[in-house]
Formats: sequence, C-alpha cells, structure tokens
Amino acid sequence: MFKNWLLLRRAKKKFRWVQKLYLKKKESLSLSAQNELERSLNGLRDALDRKDAPSACFYGDFLQNAANRLMPETFFNKTTRHLGSLVFALVVAIVIRQMWFELFTIPTGSMRPTLKESDVLVVSKTDFGVNVPLQPNHFYFDPSLVKRGSIVVFTGANMDIADSDTMYFGVFPGKKLFVKRLIGKPGDTLYFYGGKIYGIDSSGNEIREFLDTPWFQKLEHIPFIHFDGKVEVSGGSFGNRFSKSFFYQMNQKVAEAETNAFGMIQGKILKDKISDYSDLWGFKNYAMARLLNPEELEAIHPGMSNSLPKGVMYLEITHHPSLKEARLIRDDMHRTRPDLGVSVSLIPLQEEHLNRILSHMTTCRFVVEDGLAYRYGFDGKDPAYLRYLPKLSVPNGTYEIQDGKVSKVYFAGITQEVSLEHPLYSKNPENIQTLYNLGIEFFNSYQPSKQSRLPSRYVYFRDGNLYLMGAPILMKEDPLLQDFVEREMMRQKISTTVHPYFPFVDAKAPMTDEGKFDTSFIRTYGVKVPEKMYLMLGDNHAMSADSRQFGFVPQENLKGGVSFLFSPPGSRFGFLSQPSHAYFGFPNVFVWSVATLITIAYLVLKKRRKERLIQLTSKD
Repeated sequence: MFKNWLLLRRAKKKFRWVQKLYLKKKESLSLSAQNELERSLNGLRDALDRKDAPSACFYGDFLQNAANRLMPETFFNKTTRHLGSLVFALVVAIVIRQMWFELFTIPTGSMRPTLKESDVLVVSKTDFGVNVPLQPNHFYFDPSLVKRGSIVVFTGANMDIADSDTMYFGVFPGKKLFVKRLIGKPGDTLYFYGGKIYGIDSSGNEIREFLDTPWFQKLEHIPFIHFDGKVEVSGGSFGNRFSKSFFYQMNQKVAEAETNAFGMIQGKILKDKISDYSDLWGFKNYAMARLLNPEELEAIHPGMSNSLPKGVMYLEITHHPSLKEARLIRDDMHRTRPDLGVSVSLIPLQEEHLNRILSHMTTCRFVVEDGLAYRYGFDGKDPAYLRYLPKLSVPNGTYEIQDGKVSKVYFAGITQEVSLEHPLYSKNPENIQTLYNLGIEFFNSYQPSKQSRLPSRYVYFRDGNLYLMGAPILMKEDPLLQDFVEREMMRQKISTTVHPYFPFVDAKAPMTDEGKFDTSFIRTYGVKVPEKMYLMLGDNHAMSADSRQFGFVPQENLKGGVSFLFSPPGSRFGFLSQPSHAYFGFPNVFVWSVATLITIAYLVLKKRRKERLIQLTSKD
C-alpha cells in the first residue's frame, strides 16, 4: 500500500514538472513534439486518475525521457531553477522561524529542572509582538503581554554575551537565541531573601507572583553567580599591582577598589544609598559554601577545630563580600588586583545533616567514563583536561541527580531512576562531599584548599532555618544552628570598627509587622530594572549565565515564548509551568491570520494553475 502511494507521488511530481516546462516551451516546439508530449501527459494523467501505480510509473519514466529529449534544459536554466527553489525555501523558513514558530533544542542545563539538556521545545514567536526577521526589533510589540514567570526566548544581539554569534542555515549571520525565565519588567525593583524575590512594580505595588504562583514555588533565586561578578582593571600599576578594579553585577558597575602608591587598598560603592557591597540587592542574605573534612579544616583553618564541636564534616560558609576588608589577589586571569574581602564561618555537621544533604542533592548532568567524571557536553577525552577530572567509582554512563533522585540518561534525553543500591546513593561522607563540592563544575580545581575556587553552592536563611540546594538542612531548633548563631553574634560583638565582622545570621524578609512588603527598604536596597529592559534568570541558578552576568535584556531582543516541551516523551512532555499566554492577543491573531490567508491564496492559485495546465494538455 505504501509502495503504491510512493510510486503515485513520484509520478505526480513528474507530471507537474513536465506540464510547467511544456507550457513555457510549447510555442518553440514542433507539432510532432507537441503531440508526443501531450499524448504522454494524457496517458500519465489517466493512470493517476485510476491510481494505477505500475502504469503511472511507466508513463512517468517515458514522459521524463521525452521531456529531456524534446525540451532539454540548459545548465543556466537548471542552476536558476534550483537556486530559485533554494532561495524561496530559505526565505520561507526564515520568515516562519523568525515570525511564527520554530523547534528549539536546549543546549545546556541552565533551566533545569524545568528544561534539560537536549530537550526539544516548540517556541511561539507571536506571544509578545511581530518580529522583524534577522533583526533585534519588532514591527509591533505589546509590553502588557509580557508576564513575570514566562519562559522567554531572546537574542543575544547588542549584549555583552561571549560567543553569541551564529549562522542561520549556514548562510545568514545572526545571534544565538537564549531561553530564560522572565523575572523583572521595566520599572520593577527586586530584593532577594531566602531564595525568594520580593518586589514592587513601577507604581510601587507589591509583586506577589514570586510568592503566590506555582511556577515560582519550587525555584530558588540567588542574586549573584560569584561575589565579585565581572571585574575590569584599569589605571597605572605599581610593580605588578593594578591600581584599580571595577566590579560589575548584572553588568552594572557597582563598586571600585584602588591600590594607591603606598600599597593600601581603598574602595567605594557606586550605587546610591548603599554603604557596603553586601547590601546590594540582598547579597548579605546569601553565602557560598563547601564541605570540608577534618583534615581539610585543619589545613585551611588551622586551630579552628579546637573551638568547634566535633563534626563528621564541616560546612564552610563564605559570606558578606565587602570593600572594608579588601585584599590583593591573583585571579584566574593571572592579574594581581584588589578584590573584595569576605567573612568565613564554620558549622560542624553530623551524619543526619549529611544524609539530609544527600536526600536533596542536585548536580549537573554528568558523564562517567573509566572512573573519571565530567560535565555533560564537555570533551572529557581532551588530554589537556584529564588531570582536572575528578575520580568517581561509578559504572560508565550519563547521570543526573535532582532533589536526591539519581537517574541515568539514555538516548534523546530519556531518563530512568537507578536502584537505591547504586553507588551514587552511598551515604559515605566522602561521596556526599564529592557530589556537593564538585557536582556542578566537576573539576578538581574546586577540591577544598586555601587557593581553590568556591563551587557554585549557595546557603541562606529563611524563617530561621538554614537552606542548602533549596531545602532546609539545619532547622532553627537544631542546637548546632543555635550555637552557630550565638558564635556569629559574639564574633561581631568583639570585632572593631577598623576590622569589623559581619555575622551570617537571618536578616529576616523585607516585611513590615503588618505583613506587607517594606517598600521603602526594597527601593533602597533592591535592583531596579531600567525602562524597556527585562531581567532574565535561569531556573538553575548554579549553572546559568543569565542577567546576573550579562545584565538586563533589551525589549527589542525578546523574540517569543516557549509553548510546550515536545521531546523527550515522558512526564515532562507538554505545557510548562508558567503563566498562560494570550492566545488571542493582537500579534498572535495577526500572524496566524496572515499565515492562513497566504495558505488559502497558495492553494487557490495552485488549483487554478493545475486546472489550466490540464486544459492545455487535454487535446488528442
């Protein structure tokens, strides 16, 4: 059945192709050639009408040979025909992809767990406006259609994003598309506390979506990727010391630190009404954390174990980045420059805390091959990086850990949970430490030492409880946490104004006693989204290069929204957790109407052309 359909389809294509060519060249053909071609066309048409596949195949081949013999195409005509078809196909594809819809494949884990690597999405380009093809602009845009919490697709054009160039269809230069969740609209002011966002809009009204809507409930938001953000250096230098460092957060210059001729470091905040770096947008509510075993604790913080209760592991908390204790460092770019000072605190953890961390463990998607582990998408066979890859005694395969559940990843991103006997579920403290410290970057350079980098692991208070990976690990009733808070307050009490200590304790949500947002506080310490700009954050803050790095996204860069998850099949297939789109908004109605009219016009013209050609070849 299928074979007959395929033969008829091929014969029909030959019929139409010869019809078109015959119409163009009929007047230049001899009478005998016209009769031969018309008899062959009629024979093929009759076979097609009868759905006689063998006869249609025979007449199709005969007709094609006759056409090649009687109406040979020149090289120029063939080239023009193929080139015209290619250009037409490219134009149609670009217009559809830029103005209507397209399939989009997720390249990284920046939107996990909502979207995962290799997920295929259907992206609607008509959610907010009518796009200008291949340009960061719109023929029409309606800001009221843009909703906080929507998963948005935007272009990196005219933005400070590295490696954002691409080629559409290998022909047209353009910019890569990015997928993030829209957090802030123009005029919004946002403050971060407890993994949540407290905000007011341009009119001073409370933004309740962050606390009350389902698509924000399971997400946590961190206001920075690293304490120092992006750092630029300038000015003269003294020996090997740069005289000035500029610190950028959300691509805004927020602070500077200078080394004078006497080697002293002086710094200042460049944001109005903010006196210290950690006051920015709620930075003081968050810390970066790693797990240390007793030996590492003694090596990195000599003698500290004597003043702490004994622990199986120790949670090292680095917090309160500040210019008041600025220091000289040699950074990853081998620049000796002024950097922010930080405070460090320690909490001894027992087995129950480690088991709680394991039960909420989340990592990137990673590959284990011959005992070495590396992040999915990374070239784990590159000899230059082999010595940096951590060892993991796990069977070969691709894995991911989300909220304590270990899954193995198969073809097309299909996942299956492994058994509880799998070594990644091991409660051995060393296994928990490895997964926590290296589970995002999977580089040995994040193994704890005095000079190692801090992993992308964050800790914060919410309602008195201490959270790691979005879950309360130490409850406020826990004696260990109570002892930690008392020690923090004592350290602050005995510190001096010359060398102040900033305790890492619960600073409380920016709420009034009446349960309302403290709008005055949020205006003073929150980050304000500029006009015609939008703040975009990845759902997976630990792996997302987002507005915390490249800054606010211009309105003209917004291209559309994600309609639903198309692949892989499974429980995540279908519509995503986000606000509903306005299906009958003007951009949607306009583009779909134009597409419908063009389709109808094409079908009508095609039918008329077919009838006309059949009439021309109906003579005996």
